[in-house]
Amino acid sequence: MKKLLFIGFLLIAAVATAQVKPITAAQLDYRKDGNGSYLLVLKRGQPLIASLNAFMAKEKLPGASISGLGAVENAEIAYYDIAKQKYKYQKFTPSMEVLSLNGNLGTLEGQPIVHAHIALADSNYVVRGGHVKEAYVSLILEITIVPTTKPITREWNKEFAELRNMTTVKED
Repeated sequence: MKKLLFIGFLLIAAVATAQVKPITAAQLDYRKDGNGSYLLVLKRGQPLIASLNAFMAKEKLPGASISGLGAVENAEIAYYDIAKQKYKYQKFTPSMEVLSLNGNLGTLEGQPIVHAHIALADSNYVVRGGHVKEAYVSLILEITIVPTTKPITREWNKEFAELRNMTTVKED
């Protein structure tokens, strides 16, 4: 019985750590188009948010807008409860169709940060959506990235806990 428990623990640990592998820029499959935009194609098992952070760090963009479609699994999305001033997270394990992925890439305290929202459909055509904490590609995910000419810089919101505001919307 102890052996079975130990083996079960090892299997759970292996599955949990299998999706936490950091992604390197060398693992990213993308091209730059003539108009300055990029097409980033993520493959099965690649993490969405970590991949976008790696892309941002490699390309050293001041900021960008993103849109995408494909399929993901183990998606953790959130809804910000204004009254409680905190995110409510929910994880969706099965593979789901990405109907829409929208957001932007910027920096927070000098580090790349992704602000993305996603709409997902399950096999019963039920749609769920929210702020993306992380999701893993189940088939393929195609993301169009359009760089901005000016930086997108975020800072922590002093009024609402856990929120980050875009602070560079004014012309210099």
